[in-house]
Amino acid sequence: MTWIERTAYPQFKRLTSARVLHVFFTPSPEEVAWAEERTGSPGSCFALVLALKCFQKMARFPSPGEIPDVVIDHVRRCLGLAEDVWQDHGSSRSAKAHRKLVRQRQGVKYDAGRARAIAAAAINALRRLARRL
Repeated sequence: MTWIERTAYPQFKRLTSARVLHVFFTPSPEEVAWAEERTGSPGSCFALVLALKCFQKMARFPSPGEIPDVVIDHVRRCLGLAEDVWQDHGSSRSAKAHRKLVRQRQGVKYDAGRARAIAAAAINALRRLARRL
């Protein structure tokens, strides 16, 4: 049986080491400046940086409940925020804008229609292969 961590759909590991936190979730000063220029509050900046670091590591946007507390706390400390400051995209419209900003920064294009077409073609190819077997 395949472990969920080894599938194409990346997950957070149960335990996150200090090395992983440092290497993958520590924002650079340039990333922090980029986020601060595009947000109006510490909570919004925190949300944008957290979304950026998670996307860089996982190539997707995890739901807020998926992100381990240790990752959230690490990014909060890196930003120098108090413990009572939480990541806050604000409205769903702002969250969508944050995802768009992260994709632009990472050079990723969001094209749901094309993604569905590629997935459908792959599924059909697998069905044809399965019929031959």
